[in-house]
Amino acid sequence: MLLEQDIFTLALFGLITNFFFSVMFGLLINKNVGIVEVMRIVKDKKQPWYHTFALVIPFAKAVIVLYRVYILQVYFLNRGKSYRDFLLYILQDRD
Repeated sequence: MLLEQDIFTLALFGLITNFFFSVMFGLLINKNVGIVEVMRIVKDKKQPWYHTFALVIPFAKAVIVLYRVYILQVYFLNRGKSYRDFLLYILQDRD
Protein backbone atom coordinates (compact mmCIF):
# COMPACT_ATOMS: atom_id res chain seq x y z
CA MET A 1 0.00 0.00 0.00
CA LEU A 2 1.43 3.34 -1.04
CA LEU A 3 1.15 6.22 1.33
CA GLU A 4 0.90 9.84 0.24
CA GLN A 5 4.60 10.39 0.99
CA ASP A 6 5.54 7.37 -1.14
CA ILE A 7 3.58 8.66 -4.12
CA PHE A 8 5.17 12.10 -3.80
CA THR A 9 8.64 10.54 -3.49
CA LEU A 10 8.06 8.34 -6.54
CA ALA A 11 6.81 11.31 -8.59
CA LEU A 12 9.78 13.44 -7.52
CA PHE A 13 12.24 10.66 -8.35
CA GLY A 14 10.54 10.23 -11.73
CA LEU A 15 10.90 13.93 -12.52
CA ILE A 16 14.57 13.89 -11.50
CA THR A 17 15.12 10.79 -13.65
CA ASN A 18 13.38 12.46 -16.60
CA PHE A 19 15.58 15.53 -16.24
CA PHE A 20 18.78 13.49 -15.89
CA PHE A 21 18.16 11.28 -18.94
CA SER A 22 17.05 14.25 -21.06
CA VAL A 23 20.15 16.25 -20.17
CA MET A 24 22.50 13.33 -20.77
CA PHE A 25 20.87 12.56 -24.14
CA GLY A 26 21.08 16.23 -25.13
CA LEU A 27 24.77 16.32 -24.20
CA LEU A 28 25.42 13.19 -26.26
CA ILE A 29 23.78 14.68 -29.34
CA ASN A 30 25.47 18.06 -28.87
CA LYS A 31 28.86 16.42 -28.44
CA ASN A 32 28.54 14.41 -31.63
CA VAL A 33 26.61 16.81 -33.88
CA GLY A 34 27.59 20.24 -32.57
CA ILE A 35 25.41 22.89 -31.01
CA VAL A 36 25.35 25.15 -34.10
CA GLU A 37 24.22 22.28 -36.33
CA VAL A 38 21.57 21.20 -33.80
CA MET A 39 20.22 24.74 -33.53
CA ARG A 40 20.08 25.01 -37.33
CA ILE A 41 18.16 21.74 -37.66
CA VAL A 42 15.80 22.31 -34.70
CA LYS A 43 15.12 25.97 -35.49
CA ASP A 44 11.39 25.82 -36.24
CA LYS A 45 10.40 22.35 -35.07
CA LYS A 46 7.36 21.88 -32.85
CA GLN A 47 7.34 19.42 -29.93
CA PRO A 48 5.06 16.39 -30.38
CA TRP A 49 1.95 16.39 -28.16
CA TYR A 50 3.13 13.45 -26.08
CA HIS A 51 6.24 15.30 -24.88
CA THR A 52 4.18 17.84 -22.98
CA PHE A 53 1.89 15.12 -21.62
CA ALA A 54 4.82 12.88 -20.66
CA LEU A 55 6.26 15.53 -18.33
CA VAL A 56 3.47 15.00 -15.81
CA ILE A 57 3.84 11.21 -15.71
CA PRO A 58 6.83 10.04 -13.66
CA PHE A 59 9.38 8.11 -15.73
CA ALA A 60 7.45 8.58 -19.01
CA LYS A 61 9.94 10.93 -20.62
CA ALA A 62 12.83 8.85 -19.31
CA VAL A 63 11.36 5.84 -21.12
CA ILE A 64 10.99 7.92 -24.30
CA VAL A 65 14.62 9.04 -24.05
CA LEU A 66 15.86 5.49 -23.43
CA TYR A 67 13.84 4.32 -26.44
CA ARG A 68 15.56 7.00 -28.55
CA VAL A 69 18.96 5.86 -27.30
CA TYR A 70 18.03 2.29 -28.30
CA ILE A 71 17.01 3.47 -31.79
CA LEU A 72 20.22 5.49 -32.02
CA GLN A 73 22.40 2.51 -31.19
CA VAL A 74 20.63 -0.30 -33.05
CA TYR A 75 19.30 1.41 -36.15
CA PHE A 76 21.85 4.12 -36.72
CA LEU A 77 25.27 3.61 -35.17
CA ASN A 78 25.38 -0.16 -35.69
CA ARG A 79 24.53 0.37 -39.36
CA GLY A 80 27.21 2.97 -40.00
CA LYS A 81 24.99 6.04 -39.98
CA SER A 82 25.88 9.23 -38.13
CA TYR A 83 24.47 11.10 -35.15
CA ARG A 84 23.35 13.79 -37.60
CA ASP A 85 21.26 11.22 -39.51
CA PHE A 86 19.68 10.21 -36.21
CA LEU A 87 18.88 13.81 -35.28
CA LEU A 88 17.23 14.37 -38.66
CA TYR A 89 15.21 11.16 -38.19
CA ILE A 90 14.03 12.16 -34.71
CA LEU A 91 13.02 15.66 -35.85
CA GLN A 92 11.28 14.72 -39.10
CA ASP A 93 7.59 15.53 -39.39
CA ARG A 94 5.43 12.44 -39.04
CA ASP A 95 1.89 13.70 -39.58
